[in-house]
Amino acid sequence: MENNNEFPRTEGGGIPDPNGTSPVSHSMALALINDIVRMQQNLDYMDISVKGVSQLRNRVKSMMLTLHRNGYEVAELLGRSWHEGDNIIGTMELNDELEPGTNRIKRIIRPQVSFQGKMIQAAEVVIEYNEK
Repeated sequence: MENNNEFPRTEGGGIPDPNGTSPVSHSMALALINDIVRMQQNLDYMDISVKGVSQLRNRVKSMMLTLHRNGYEVAELLGRSWHEGDNIIGTMELNDELEPGTNRIKRIIRPQVSFQGKMIQAAEVVIEYNEK
C-alpha cells in the first residue's frame, strides 16, 4: 500500500478494523484532533521568533490537512461569538473588559468534529462574556 496520507475506508465510510470486516470508531482520529487543537492553542501563545515554532505550526497544519482529506472537519470556533442554540457545551466566564452585551469563545477544550458532514463530536468550550 502506498503512503498517500489517507486511511483505508469501508463502503459505509468508516475506517475498517485490521481484518477489514467492520467499521471501527473514530476514537483514534478524535484523540489526535483533540491533541492537535491543544497544540495549536499553545502555539498561538508562543513567539514566532522562537526557533522551531514555525516548523511546529507547519506540521500541525499538515496533520489537519491529512485529516481533512480523510473526511474529518474541525469547526473554527476560537474567537467566534456564541449564540443560544449553538450545538456546543460551554462554560461561561465573566470578562468585564469585553464590550457590554458581547461574548466570544475564549478557549477550546474539545473541538467540534464532523466526519463526511456528520458531527461526531460536539465542541466543549470556554465562553467569555460581559452582560453589563
